[in-house]
Amino acid sequence: MKKESIFHGGILCFILMGGVYMFYLTRGNIGTQLFVGFCTTVAYIFWGIIHHMIVGNLHRKIVIEYILIGAIALVLMLTLSL
Repeated sequence: MKKESIFHGGILCFILMGGVYMFYLTRGNIGTQLFVGFCTTVAYIFWGIIHHMIVGNLHRKIVIEYILIGAIALVLMLTLSL
């Protein structure tokens, strides 16, 4: 179980760090940065849902939580880019 948790955390870290790195690479191009942020957010939401399906504790509240956290991240990105 512990190795599985480390692996799942590694995938999440890869998604988020990859998003940050791509965001940095596209600095100066706001449209592309917003696209990268959107893709990272979608990957975060899907990975969260997949992770909880694998673990066996996926509930509607968890899905809503991931969607809301992703939405907050997108709103912050949009407001900071204006």
